[in-house]
Amino acid sequence: MLERIQKNWWLLLLRGILALIFGFIAISSPGIVIVTLLLYIGILAVLSGLFMIIEGIAIKSDDRGMRILEGVISIIFGLMFILAPGFVLSFAMYFIAFWAIIGGIMQIIYAIKLRKEITNEWFAILNGVITLIFGLAVLTNIVAGASALVMVFGIFAIISGILMIVLSFKVKGLKKA
Repeated sequence: MLERIQKNWWLLLLRGILALIFGFIAISSPGIVIVTLLLYIGILAVLSGLFMIIEGIAIKSDDRGMRILEGVISIIFGLMFILAPGFVLSFAMYFIAFWAIIGGIMQIIYAIKLRKEITNEWFAILNGVITLIFGLAVLTNIVAGASALVMVFGIFAIISGILMIVLSFKVKGLKKA
């Protein structure tokens, strides 16, 4: 196995380089990444829906109607991603914002109830407050919230890319057993 990994060390290096490129693009142009991702998901959903409809028509089975219905729904959602990316993005960001707001409030309530049971409950309260602030920040500016999430993902990609590149050279330099 080690020999196979060493032989293909450059694939790990390539993955690391691609992750770095993606990370830098995500940080420098989050809007482009968001639009591209929504377009990709839309195209994938439309194509998947078409294939489900073809499968539903071609295969004579009891669930052919469900396959065709699933295909139509997939195409509708795909077209929404392609033709109304702003709506889809807004919906997703509102969902994330309200989820974080409700989650933050629930964490604070739970932490207050735990005060009698544990010490340093302020860690749990602080976590709830941070979650609540995140939700409110996203809610007040949906576009900035989406851009920030993409930028965080970009930072992750850069760190991951660097680690893959370092690992690729370590794998390349390993001595064969």
